[in-house]
Amino acid sequence: MKAINSRNVMAMAIMASLATTSVAEITIEEIVVSARKRAENLQEVPIAVTAFTEAQIESAGIQRPADFISLMPNVTMVDSANVGDTQVSIRGIVSTRDAESTFAYVVDGVLVTNPNGFNEELMDVSQIEVLKGPQGALYGRNAVAGAIIVTTNRPDEEFEGKVKVGAGNNGSKNASLTLSGGLAEGVLGRVSVSQRETDGHYSNALTGASSVDFLEDTTVRGRVIWDVNEELSLDFRGGMSEVSGGAINFNAVFAIPAFAAGFGPTFFKDVNEHEFIFSNNVPGENEQETTEFSIKADWDRDGVDVTAILSYSDLEEYLLSDGTSATFYGYELTDACQADRATLNNAPTAFGGADRSDLFGDFFGPFGVFPGNGGADPDFTGIYGPYTPTACDGYQYQERNQSDTSLEIRLTSDDDADISWIAGVYAAEIEREVVVAYGADTGNGFLRQGYVGPTGPNPTDLMFSDQFDTSVMAIFGQLEFDISDDMEIAVAGRFDREERDVRNQVPNEAGSGLNINSSGSINPAFASNPNGIPKRSATFSQFQPKVTWSWNAAEDLNLYASWGVGFRSGGFNSIGSEALLDLWYGDTCPSFVPSCGDPGVAVDANLSVQDEYKKEVSTSFEFGSKMEFFDNRLRVNAAVFQTEVEDNQFFEFFAGPFGLMRVVTTIDELEIQGFEMDFNAVVTENLSVFGGAGFLDSEIIQNDHRPLSEGNEAPQSPDRTYNLGAQFEMAVSSGVEMTARLDWQYVGEMAFHTLQGEATPTIWQVFNGPGLTQDMSKAKRDAYDTLNARISFDAENWGVTIWGRNVTDEKYLEEIIPAPEFGGSFIHPGAKDSYGIDFNYRF
Repeated sequence: MKAINSRNVMAMAIMASLATTSVAEITIEEIVVSARKRAENLQEVPIAVTAFTEAQIESAGIQRPADFISLMPNVTMVDSANVGDTQVSIRGIVSTRDAESTFAYVVDGVLVTNPNGFNEELMDVSQIEVLKGPQGALYGRNAVAGAIIVTTNRPDEEFEGKVKVGAGNNGSKNASLTLSGGLAEGVLGRVSVSQRETDGHYSNALTGASSVDFLEDTTVRGRVIWDVNEELSLDFRGGMSEVSGGAINFNAVFAIPAFAAGFGPTFFKDVNEHEFIFSNNVPGENEQETTEFSIKADWDRDGVDVTAILSYSDLEEYLLSDGTSATFYGYELTDACQADRATLNNAPTAFGGADRSDLFGDFFGPFGVFPGNGGADPDFTGIYGPYTPTACDGYQYQERNQSDTSLEIRLTSDDDADISWIAGVYAAEIEREVVVAYGADTGNGFLRQGYVGPTGPNPTDLMFSDQFDTSVMAIFGQLEFDISDDMEIAVAGRFDREERDVRNQVPNEAGSGLNINSSGSINPAFASNPNGIPKRSATFSQFQPKVTWSWNAAEDLNLYASWGVGFRSGGFNSIGSEALLDLWYGDTCPSFVPSCGDPGVAVDANLSVQDEYKKEVSTSFEFGSKMEFFDNRLRVNAAVFQTEVEDNQFFEFFAGPFGLMRVVTTIDELEIQGFEMDFNAVVTENLSVFGGAGFLDSEIIQNDHRPLSEGNEAPQSPDRTYNLGAQFEMAVSSGVEMTARLDWQYVGEMAFHTLQGEATPTIWQVFNGPGLTQDMSKAKRDAYDTLNARISFDAENWGVTIWGRNVTDEKYLEEIIPAPEFGGSFIHPGAKDSYGIDFNYRF
């Protein structure tokens, strides 16, 4: 109650100041957005939009998407496994690993299809707009939850440039250069180069290197605008980036109450209390190379503007890291594992061990690794953890390569037309290759490739490799017309049709024989397809209507309501996923056969994972208001919404004796409802205050894949999010302005899985008998809050900024990946405090 009273007092003080200060020229700046493909005032657009201007981007220190995601209610982001593998939740609808995104990402009018394209350097950006709710009619495929629109600075005729350099803790360094100006008559150009690197927040206890979550990013982007004549303009964009970073930086936490009863509480532990130790002998590495190019033509004809956009992008990416097989003794008998166990174990010296608690934690707390045959205990004892410092856990290798080409042609009526309309067509060809391989760490190094033969340095024992080809065709349009002087109706629609093919690329080979848990072939699908795994095809289509009503109820009050349908195409998991899970987790024996030898008989998890997953369709209703008070010195926007989702695509992670596997499943019916508001207030000539609050109420209505989860909240849908900030500006000397800014963010408790405490069987029943079930009630992320601070000094052509992120060093989890059949979760820590200084010079 005391905290509530404090907030009330602060709010009353702000309101009183707004009401009594009589400086007419102090108002909130008008923001023009392109949310409906036209230039409109933010307060008049009947869509929930959060916009960041160039000045706000600079003052808030927005450099990557996570920086602006934290400044909005009901929007969260997870970024942990590797660079670009982000999950963004907008109003409780979360983008899914290994599936399509849930929002459209548009840069300078070009829809970015590459899944890694979102989490990139935001260089030379003039405005960011975040639209919430279904936006498919205007912003393309997969805009189920919304759209994020980025506009970069347009080149001018006059030559200008900017140089920026900076440094911070954790070995952080950055440098960038932007040049812009006229190239020829009617031709303007702009180029930006950025280089950023950091050692990260965490170090490797085995190697001592600060290389766990490191990042190196070099990006080059260019833009050329050619005004061919008064009617035709061509906009060329191109870019290249090279990224190196850490990958798969997780620790494991058990959630098996029966183990806790016998061995101690660490086997059923709150994930938020975990003390992280990274000690991988295969340090995670992620390498990416991205190339992109687009050309946009704008042709102004009588009564209509014609826009054509052709774009191409290519991503080449691989990941290499430790594996998980040590937990199930997969490579226990290899020479490399035996050698490592002799010196890298946490058994006490009294037991003949090495007492390496620095690598594993306390003995059996919860992991216990014995020295092997050279010590007091035999093989196949102890409890090993995943991602260990020994060769016993093998390795994993992944590739995600994608190239896509798209073409959009759009017709737009003139702004002064009696009825405003937009119509267009869209086509795309997408080729995506996904490789997940798992094999032995023999201590002889690694080949960065999917398949390595039995005589190779890191032979493959399990492999998924698929080529996914997608052909997309869509037509879309929107009509906007007035039904009175102050009321408008907009009717929009989009029809998408996606043809998807997948073909297996795994060679029909046996494993190395080094993994004692291997089922034989490196892909289980060959068991039922000895002559080759057949190609698969499917077509997914959906009409997505949207109707919006808006009313200018008063000079400073606009109301709107909308109803719309969102669509995300179905797709394929890696071929062999269903067969592998049936083998280890399912009782697939005929009813007249008591036991057919499959280990899954002992688990019988009743999963419904298939190699193909369904399309996702959502229906959303929203009512919102946009208000201004005190002569435009206080702006308040708010909305209530309700969304029903059919076949919500959900990522699941499976770890077991086979290694690991990633699949997409579906939640049959999901309901989400909520409220959000944001405000911006100019308190005095020098001080502005801004913030927002979001509330979500979600429920899983039906989930045939995991029926026990029905009634639980939706994954990655925190019940509340808050943000609050303040900015103070003043002149400190002639020609020098100081800007000080604070940004506070609060994210409520979050579940990451559909199972949130319901008991289900684990793979441990294969090895230790029945009754070893999991309980994910302690696998929710606790609520947390962070505080960022910046102070800048700017003159006409130079500036310096001192900044800090998470300045209170709040400890929180970035991500939790529950693996119920494993009997635990894989967790990644959030970023620690960071600080630094940046200098810039403009010319």
